[in-house]
Amino acid sequence: MFQGNTNPTTPAKTSLATAEADVAKELDDPSESCIYIPPIRPRRRLREDPNSGNGPNVLDEYDLRIQAYKAAWNKCLTRVQSILRAIQAPIVSEVATTVTGAYKDVLPGLPYHELPVVALHGASSSLVADIADRLERGLSPIEVHGSRDPPRGGSEKALQVHLYPADCSSVMSMMKGVVSGFVDRTPGSKRRPATALANFDINLLRAWYASQPIKLVLAVFLHEFEKFDAAVVQDVLMHVPHLPLTFVSLMASPAAPSYLHSAYPRSTLALLRVHPVVASSGTALIKDVLTKTFFDPDFEPDVMLGPTALEYIAEFATRYTASPDALITLLQLAHMKHFTQPLSVFVNAEQTAAGVSRLQTDPVPPSHASSIVQALQVRLLASASQTVPSRAGSSVSTPSSPRKADATVPSTSALHELRGYVSRAHTEFRRHARRLRVAFAVGSLAERIALGDAPASHAKSTESGGSSRLNGLEAFSAVLRGRVGSQVRYVCMAVRKLPLPKLRALFHALHALLWDASSAEVKRDEEAARVWIVTQLNELPPEPIPQSEPNVFGVAEDELPAVQDPAVKQLAAALGDWLQAYIEDHLTRLDDAPLWDIWYTSTTPFPSELVNPAPRPAAVAALLHPHDFARAHAELVRATAPTPATAFAFSAAPITAATPPDDVDTASDEGDPDPPLWRLPDTSIAFRRYVEAGRLVNVYDWFESFAVVIEAQRRALRRNARSVKTSGRGGSTDEDVDRDHAHAVDDEGEDANENGEDEDEAEEAEEAEEQWKLAVQARFVRALHELDYMGFVKHTGRKPDHVIRTIYDIPD
Repeated sequence: MFQGNTNPTTPAKTSLATAEADVAKELDDPSESCIYIPPIRPRRRLREDPNSGNGPNVLDEYDLRIQAYKAAWNKCLTRVQSILRAIQAPIVSEVATTVTGAYKDVLPGLPYHELPVVALHGASSSLVADIADRLERGLSPIEVHGSRDPPRGGSEKALQVHLYPADCSSVMSMMKGVVSGFVDRTPGSKRRPATALANFDINLLRAWYASQPIKLVLAVFLHEFEKFDAAVVQDVLMHVPHLPLTFVSLMASPAAPSYLHSAYPRSTLALLRVHPVVASSGTALIKDVLTKTFFDPDFEPDVMLGPTALEYIAEFATRYTASPDALITLLQLAHMKHFTQPLSVFVNAEQTAAGVSRLQTDPVPPSHASSIVQALQVRLLASASQTVPSRAGSSVSTPSSPRKADATVPSTSALHELRGYVSRAHTEFRRHARRLRVAFAVGSLAERIALGDAPASHAKSTESGGSSRLNGLEAFSAVLRGRVGSQVRYVCMAVRKLPLPKLRALFHALHALLWDASSAEVKRDEEAARVWIVTQLNELPPEPIPQSEPNVFGVAEDELPAVQDPAVKQLAAALGDWLQAYIEDHLTRLDDAPLWDIWYTSTTPFPSELVNPAPRPAAVAALLHPHDFARAHAELVRATAPTPATAFAFSAAPITAATPPDDVDTASDEGDPDPPLWRLPDTSIAFRRYVEAGRLVNVYDWFESFAVVIEAQRRALRRNARSVKTSGRGGSTDEDVDRDHAHAVDDEGEDANENGEDEDEAEEAEEAEEQWKLAVQARFVRALHELDYMGFVKHTGRKPDHVIRTIYDIPD
């Protein structure tokens, strides 16, 4: 990943030019209602190699983190999508089979034609994509006929049209979407407007379908069905002729009470043959996805989520929504938050090795290489200072405490040590995480067999403060924090009391878990446990023959409570003791490993403010207090900029505390929570006057109030410049400028005729004054346009010189 491109047209420049072209194209498109302009960090994309004539060839640290984030997130997303696809496979097969077989085996003798409708409740974007892909590819022979023989009647496919509420505001627009969606898919089908039917006429669809050589089912997907106008959908459904047309309504509402039966009358429902389908959702789905993604011994994610992120996901799933789309969004936000730290470029082992190898072979300026060495040395030494005292008080250098290298000119040996330390730290963290996943899988398996599945009311008891189970959604954070000792001991106590059938089932389940693992590392690390389980499994007594005849008490022996045999009791006790020692030994905290924060989020706060943002209050607060937002942004830039102690210094001129952005006057407002009005930007000044107006704002009065502030700003700046010129010691202070601004209205003409200006100077002054007024008007028009673009003003046709305010709840 560190290998640069020797071509002068680098990928970064090409992607930057492409992004700028896409933004310009969207800005010129009047149909676009929302445009995303990605942030661009100029002059920090690539670094020039002074010893190479091919131009820039080393990526910036920000680009490296973005590439590492994409690799880690794609791996996690692929895993989540494969799990969801496996869980939703029965639902996809049921919907696809219902759509393709909607007009087969129809009951004869019906008084009127019934229109098939598939009501899919709790549909997610991934589920809809899988259904559409299945209908596009066609059903398998097993799904169609229950055998592997190919179907005789042709391919079991369906043509699809996807409609959204915004495209179906009227009956004509919805009919046009249905008819044109199918008819226009035929290539080269041009119709003459004078002789052809209208594109919203259903007879056009009937004629088109009759001309098709292969008769396929027509499927219409209605996305966000609750947002459709019920009257429009009712009219469309009642005027559909006899065609193999099937509607699939995608609803987020639950199956009971049914939205379809509550929003549509009986006369419309009588014409429909509704087939309800409930998609997999809820906390059980979220738990399965999280377990198979972050706690499966056969899968190792690049970034392991910490207890804070998992707690927020569990709370969001139980309090708000437990949909797969929401889970994917939360997981992506957690990954994006993790890759804001500079050392996250070392998440991927292959990328880390390639990057350090590049530093060893390429001529790199000493400052850039030394920053890498120094940043990791500081982090490794901090990790060593935390781990060394806990090892019997020994101060001997450990593998996590490298010797301090030269910070000015890093040698090849120092770079080789860097690569070795990061690689060993990554291997150590993977071993810790692998042991934790195996322990969690073993404990969950033992709990499920010894205690059975959790009852339905168990979730409510855990929310109210009851004890959680190992296979519960709330137990993930407790496992990572190492706070499941009491639950592990309770499970092991239950294992010691297991009868022979359950004990045999537990041994076979543990044998299958450790012997059938697909990970070679798990098999190698758990070799001793596998041998012990096989040994104990061979010592189990044979299964007794069940006696179903009633005894003297009239009760069969298999219905009596099981009594442990002494040999079985001894084996169960041995298994319980072994499980307790095994799980407690493997459940270690991941933040004890060196450099754990590269691959583990730990207790990093989850960016919950990004889940449900408030753009309007944020925009109002930024307009009222722009310097606070600018100062916070400058601090963020300084915190995330490459520095020798925290990250790579690939930039030739990094942003530091000594060089703040040019548009932020941090010195003038230092320690001033409420700067004077004339110090604010033009848009903020206009917005302050906008807040003080009523419902209707006179534009001319607005401009006059704006011009008064701009004139005060002009006088204050002149006075400041004059004091700098006369004193020669850096200008006046903020207190002097504010004191002069307080009396600015009373002394408007005190500097008008100083030093007896002659006629030529008076004409020049008059011309300059006219240009100043034009500049003030231009500044006001620009501020007004910016407020209009943000939606704070609304134009009225009755009074062209007035605008209407759109917001009134302005904070003080």
